[in-house]
This record gives sequence, structure tokens and C-alpha cells, in this order.
Amino acid sequence: MKITTHVLLRDVPGSLISALEPIASHGGNIISVLHNRTDKDLVDVEISFMIKDRKTLELIQQELENRKIKIKSIEIDGKKYMEKCSISLLFIGHVIDTDIRDTIDRINTVALVSDVDVVMTSPSDKSSVLMNIELDNHNFPKLEKVIEEICREKNLLAIKSLEV
Repeated sequence: MKITTHVLLRDVPGSLISALEPIASHGGNIISVLHNRTDKDLVDVEISFMIKDRKTLELIQQELENRKIKIKSIEIDGKKYMEKCSISLLFIGHVIDTDIRDTIDRINTVALVSDVDVVMTSPSDKSSVLMNIELDNHNFPKLEKVIEEICREKNLLAIKSLEV
């Protein structure tokens, strides 16, 4: 089966080799590697390769994730198998006082909070928290439901990024 995957790599020596090693170590035959630098010190890399079965793909995918390599999408024989997206979400309100850890844990049940920035001028004032969240596209409706529940229960305002 032919696999085409898009990954985001940090623009540092050894990153590309780190992404190719799991494919080679699981018997994948690499057909092509195309890459393009983005403006975020990241390299968008498309890797096409042949493997024998879906189990091999799962092993490769797991090893890439263990290496902290961000997988954007995977196609099997030209059909979408998996596609991830990233969104930014701004919570406004008493985010810290209403247990930010609980908020992150609940979001992590359907997605992954990859970065958190907090602005809090005073413990008695409202805070604002910017979260970068990564998720599979098919989980977006579940994430929206979790965010709505959190905002309702904790009296928070959520503002989503436009790229969604």
C-alpha cells in the first residue's frame, strides 16, 4: 500500500532523518521526500512510501508520535486516513480560579493542549488564557461540545481562532 504523509519538523539538523528512520526500520520503501520551509522555523515535509499493511503504518505512526514529530495528515492509496488541525483558543474569565488543570484535562480527552499562555494582572481580576490545541479533524464537534460545557460551568468566554 502507498502511504503519503505530511509532517511538520523543526528546522534543525537531524530532524528529517528522525522522521525517516521509523519508516525504514519497519520495512517501508521510501518513494519521495518533498519539503518546504514555513515562516515558523518549521519544515513541512511530504513523505511517500510503500508498506505491506496497516499494522506497519500504525507502528510507524506511533514511533513518529513518540519522537514528538507532528503528523498533519496521512493518505492510504490516495484516500484520507487521518488529518490533524491546530487551533488557538482564548479563554477569558476566572480561568485560574476555576481550576485550569481541570479545563486542560477535559480538553485533552478529545484533543491535545500543546501550549498555554496565561495573563493575570491580579488574583482578583479576570484572567485570559491562550491555548494552542491539536486534534484530528473528525474530533472537532466533540471539542466544541467540551468547550461549551466548560464555559457554561465555569462562566468563561471562549474565542476560537479563525483558521478553523
